[in-house]
Amino acid sequence: MKPAKLAFLILALGIFILTLSPILGASLSAKFAEINGPHKTNKNTATWLGNSKQSGGGSFSLENMRQLAQYNLRDYDLAYALETKTSVVYKQNQSQAKVLGVNDRYNQFHQINQKAGSFLTSNHENQLVAVIDEEMAQNLFQNCNVVGLDIELYGWKFKIIGVIEDERSLIGTLMDKGYGTVYIPIKKLVEFESSFKITSLEVETRDIGTTGRNVADFKTALSSIGQDPANYKIIDYNMERLLLEQKNLLRNFVVGMGAVVVLFGIFRRKTRSIYRFFRLRLQEKYFSEIIRGDAARLIFGIAEILVIVSVMFLLWRLIKFPLYISPENIPNELIDISFFSNLLKNVIQAKVQSAGYVATSGETQLNILNTIQNWNLFLSIFLGLPLFYLGLYQVKMLGEKLLKVEVFCCAIMMVSLVISIALLLMTKMPPVIDTKGVLLLFISIFSTVISFTVRSELDGQSNFEKSI
Repeated sequence: MKPAKLAFLILALGIFILTLSPILGASLSAKFAEINGPHKTNKNTATWLGNSKQSGGGSFSLENMRQLAQYNLRDYDLAYALETKTSVVYKQNQSQAKVLGVNDRYNQFHQINQKAGSFLTSNHENQLVAVIDEEMAQNLFQNCNVVGLDIELYGWKFKIIGVIEDERSLIGTLMDKGYGTVYIPIKKLVEFESSFKITSLEVETRDIGTTGRNVADFKTALSSIGQDPANYKIIDYNMERLLLEQKNLLRNFVVGMGAVVVLFGIFRRKTRSIYRFFRLRLQEKYFSEIIRGDAARLIFGIAEILVIVSVMFLLWRLIKFPLYISPENIPNELIDISFFSNLLKNVIQAKVQSAGYVATSGETQLNILNTIQNWNLFLSIFLGLPLFYLGLYQVKMLGEKLLKVEVFCCAIMMVSLVISIALLLMTKMPPVIDTKGVLLLFISIFSTVISFTVRSELDGQSNFEKSI
């Protein structure tokens, strides 16, 4: 491959990765809100650090749920569930299935897209009814027209009242375990398996702040029914959303600071050129003569500097953001050895305590989103930026013209935007565009291109006349 083609290929690859990153990052944040149903991320969850077959005080009972709904969490929407696996039978067909015993509010906290029939309601609490997903319907019936048919579960006949669409997005594909899901009233599941206990609780929240009030109130509610909050993994989904979105802001900050550094370099060289111009001219002329003779050039040069300063200020306004760190991770003093040793000890204890813990489907989705977002941030900073600068450096060494490089970068960025949106649509992810991130990237790319292309010219000039 010719050096010029290789240089432009590396440059194009860097721009593509940098362009994909804000598009994917915004889509992940939108997907996180979408998969959590009508309440979106306005919820707290508590999941027992054990499993549904272990009896004892570390899990909830239906009486606990009634107490919470009547007293401590009376004005809040609650959903609770327990999860297990068993075989589902229809005539001669049999299939492994994930069985979720849920209450009638479960669909308010999760993305439930009804394909046929309806979801469980309060009227179904004591009925032998079930809702299945498309995968379960295909495994047992080879079609989805199954509302009204019966399936056998735990030796009892359950009437199918609804079919749920499968999650076909990237997240759903990564979560697919090869078997379907059946939803039944939690009261009936507890009756069939008396040793089972409710292990997952979700509660609506109304405080979107970062003070930790939601978790504190939740722990108080758990304590009021005789449960030790330390036995549960408690998650404030508003905080998780904030942390997920903060990675997008961090990427924008890195890209934007790169543009600020580049623009500051141009500002410094322009300012130095004006200084050299005055220093040389004042050796031969008076200041008034310089002003009269070169007023237009001086005004143009100063205007350039003001524009650069204005763009730098605009960039700073765009990229600055309040960094959120969980209060429990902030020491009272900057250097506090005991605090950090206790923090490490708590992390290790949490891992030991969580041994054998199985995350709920909602938490699994959160973990997948976080993993993809982490890789998205990592690749954009540690692969996209180096490739972009490497490609631009090689293009500069080849002596390519500024206009050609600018047109190439513009074309590649437009193509990358189209490809990125197409990839989101293909993977059934929300086609959301981070306008601020794309704008920052555009400014960063073109300010860097201009800086790399004209740097040698500016550095080699010895007076202001040549520099402008």
